[in-house]
Amino acid sequence: MKDLFQYAPLLFVAFGLVLILVSIRGIINGKRFVRQAQRVQGVVSDVRTRFTGRGEHLRANQWPVLTFTTLEGREITTEAATTSDLGTGDETEVLYDPQDPTTAMPAENTGGSYGGIVAGLIAIVIGVVFFFFGFWDGGSKSGCELQRPDGSFESVACPPGIGIGG
Repeated sequence: MKDLFQYAPLLFVAFGLVLILVSIRGIINGKRFVRQAQRVQGVVSDVRTRFTGRGEHLRANQWPVLTFTTLEGREITTEAATTSDLGTGDETEVLYDPQDPTTAMPAENTGGSYGGIVAGLIAIVIGVVFFFFGFWDGGSKSGCELQRPDGSFESVACPPGIGIGG
Protein backbone atom coordinates (compact mmCIF):
# COMPACT_ATOMS: atom_id res chain seq x y z
CA MET A 1 0.00 0.00 0.00
CA LYS A 2 2.88 2.34 0.83
CA ASP A 3 4.27 1.88 -2.69
CA LEU A 4 0.91 2.88 -4.14
CA PHE A 5 0.96 6.21 -2.29
CA GLN A 6 4.53 6.81 -3.40
CA TYR A 7 3.36 6.94 -7.03
CA ALA A 8 -0.07 8.51 -6.45
CA PRO A 9 1.29 12.02 -7.25
CA LEU A 10 1.80 10.77 -10.80
CA LEU A 11 -2.01 10.86 -11.07
CA PHE A 12 -1.76 14.64 -10.66
CA VAL A 13 0.72 14.74 -13.53
CA ALA A 14 -1.46 12.53 -15.73
CA PHE A 15 -4.58 14.54 -14.89
CA GLY A 16 -2.72 17.78 -15.65
CA LEU A 17 -1.53 16.47 -19.01
CA VAL A 18 -5.05 15.37 -19.96
CA LEU A 19 -6.44 18.79 -18.96
CA ILE A 20 -3.82 20.56 -21.05
CA LEU A 21 -4.39 18.35 -24.10
CA VAL A 22 -8.18 18.70 -23.94
CA SER A 23 -7.85 22.48 -23.55
CA ILE A 24 -5.45 22.78 -26.47
CA ARG A 25 -7.79 20.67 -28.60
CA GLY A 26 -10.72 22.93 -27.67
CA ILE A 27 -8.76 26.07 -28.52
CA ILE A 28 -7.66 24.65 -31.88
CA ASN A 29 -11.20 23.50 -32.74
CA GLY A 30 -12.55 26.93 -31.74
CA LYS A 31 -10.06 28.74 -33.95
CA ARG A 32 -10.85 26.36 -36.83
CA PHE A 33 -14.57 27.06 -36.37
CA VAL A 34 -14.00 30.83 -36.41
CA ARG A 35 -11.95 30.60 -39.63
CA GLN A 36 -14.66 28.70 -41.52
CA ALA A 37 -17.74 30.33 -39.92
CA GLN A 38 -19.99 32.88 -41.55
CA ARG A 39 -20.73 36.11 -39.64
CA VAL A 40 -24.23 37.60 -39.52
CA GLN A 41 -26.28 39.74 -37.15
CA GLY A 42 -28.72 37.92 -34.92
CA VAL A 43 -30.79 38.24 -31.79
CA VAL A 44 -31.13 36.18 -28.62
CA SER A 45 -34.73 34.92 -28.83
CA ASP A 46 -34.61 32.89 -25.59
CA VAL A 47 -32.23 31.80 -22.86
CA ARG A 48 -32.19 28.24 -21.54
CA THR A 49 -30.74 27.66 -18.10
CA ARG A 50 -29.17 24.32 -17.17
CA PHE A 51 -28.08 23.36 -13.69
CA THR A 52 -25.13 21.13 -12.87
CA GLY A 53 -23.90 19.86 -9.52
CA ARG A 54 -25.70 19.65 -6.20
CA GLY A 55 -26.00 21.62 -2.99
CA GLU A 56 -23.33 24.28 -2.60
CA HIS A 57 -21.76 23.10 -5.87
CA LEU A 58 -24.92 23.83 -7.88
CA ARG A 59 -24.09 25.95 -10.94
CA ALA A 60 -26.40 27.53 -13.50
CA ASN A 61 -25.27 27.94 -17.11
CA GLN A 62 -27.18 30.05 -19.60
CA TRP A 63 -27.41 28.87 -23.18
CA PRO A 64 -28.78 31.55 -25.54
CA VAL A 65 -31.14 30.58 -28.32
CA LEU A 66 -30.02 32.51 -31.40
CA THR A 67 -32.25 33.61 -34.26
CA PHE A 68 -30.50 34.80 -37.42
CA THR A 69 -30.70 34.72 -41.19
CA THR A 70 -27.92 32.95 -43.07
CA LEU A 71 -26.14 34.56 -46.00
CA GLU A 72 -28.25 32.26 -48.21
CA GLY A 73 -31.46 33.73 -46.71
CA ARG A 74 -32.53 30.84 -44.43
CA GLU A 75 -33.92 31.87 -41.03
CA ILE A 76 -32.39 29.75 -38.29
CA THR A 77 -33.28 29.46 -34.61
CA THR A 78 -30.87 27.30 -32.64
CA GLU A 79 -29.35 26.94 -29.21
CA ALA A 80 -25.84 28.34 -29.11
CA ALA A 81 -22.91 25.92 -28.92
CA THR A 82 -21.49 27.90 -25.96
CA THR A 83 -22.80 29.51 -22.81
CA SER A 84 -23.20 33.26 -22.65
CA ASP A 85 -24.35 36.10 -20.42
CA LEU A 86 -26.52 37.53 -23.20
CA GLY A 87 -30.18 38.06 -22.37
CA THR A 88 -33.37 37.68 -24.35
CA GLY A 89 -33.67 40.45 -26.93
CA ASP A 90 -29.93 41.22 -27.05
CA GLU A 91 -28.55 41.73 -30.53
CA THR A 92 -25.26 40.02 -31.24
CA GLU A 93 -22.99 39.02 -34.06
CA VAL A 94 -23.43 35.30 -34.72
CA LEU A 95 -20.91 32.86 -36.13
CA TYR A 96 -22.42 29.80 -37.81
CA ASP A 97 -21.13 26.78 -39.67
CA PRO A 98 -22.11 27.14 -43.35
CA GLN A 99 -22.37 23.34 -43.67
CA ASP A 100 -24.65 23.12 -40.58
CA PRO A 101 -26.15 26.50 -39.67
CA THR A 102 -27.64 25.04 -36.48
CA THR A 103 -24.09 25.02 -35.11
CA ALA A 104 -23.76 28.65 -34.06
CA MET A 105 -22.44 30.82 -31.27
CA PRO A 106 -22.22 34.49 -30.32
CA ALA A 107 -19.05 35.95 -31.83
CA GLU A 108 -18.03 37.28 -28.40
CA ASN A 109 -17.54 33.71 -27.10
CA THR A 110 -14.84 32.61 -29.52
CA GLY A 111 -11.75 33.75 -27.64
CA GLY A 112 -10.88 30.28 -26.35
CA SER A 113 -10.17 29.46 -22.76
CA TYR A 114 -6.70 29.03 -21.38
CA GLY A 115 -8.00 28.19 -17.89
CA GLY A 116 -7.69 24.45 -18.52
CA ILE A 117 -4.05 24.84 -19.49
CA VAL A 118 -3.32 26.82 -16.33
CA ALA A 119 -5.17 24.26 -14.15
CA GLY A 120 -3.27 21.45 -15.88
CA LEU A 121 0.08 23.10 -15.24
CA ILE A 122 -0.84 23.59 -11.58
CA ALA A 123 -1.79 19.90 -11.25
CA ILE A 124 1.51 18.86 -12.87
CA VAL A 125 3.54 21.09 -10.54
CA ILE A 126 1.72 19.71 -7.48
CA GLY A 127 2.27 16.14 -8.66
CA VAL A 128 5.95 16.67 -9.37
CA VAL A 129 6.54 18.40 -6.02
CA PHE A 130 4.80 15.65 -4.05
CA PHE A 131 6.51 12.95 -6.10
CA PHE A 132 9.96 14.27 -5.31
CA PHE A 133 9.02 15.17 -1.74
CA GLY A 134 8.04 11.50 -1.22
CA PHE A 135 11.53 10.44 -2.26
CA TRP A 136 13.26 13.02 -0.05
CA ASP A 137 11.71 11.73 3.15
CA GLY A 138 11.99 8.05 2.27
CA GLY A 139 8.25 7.75 1.65
CA SER A 140 7.28 7.92 5.34
CA LYS A 141 7.69 10.30 8.25
CA SER A 142 9.97 8.11 10.40
CA GLY A 143 11.91 6.51 7.57
CA CYS A 144 12.44 3.27 9.57
CA GLU A 145 10.33 0.16 10.06
CA LEU A 146 10.49 -2.63 12.60
CA GLN A 147 9.43 -6.10 11.52
CA ARG A 148 7.26 -7.78 14.12
CA PRO A 149 7.44 -11.55 14.81
CA ASP A 150 4.14 -12.04 12.93
CA GLY A 151 5.74 -10.60 9.77
CA SER A 152 3.96 -7.22 9.82
CA PHE A 153 5.83 -3.93 9.86
CA GLU A 154 5.61 -0.99 12.26
CA SER A 155 6.91 2.50 11.53
CA VAL A 156 9.34 3.61 14.23
CA ALA A 157 11.67 6.52 14.83
CA CYS A 158 15.09 5.86 13.37
CA PRO A 159 17.90 5.29 15.89
CA PRO A 160 20.28 8.23 16.33
CA GLY A 161 23.06 8.39 13.78
CA ILE A 162 21.13 6.76 10.93
CA GLY A 163 20.81 9.39 8.23
CA ILE A 164 17.62 8.34 6.49
CA GLY A 165 16.27 10.92 4.08
CA GLY A 166 18.99 13.43 4.77
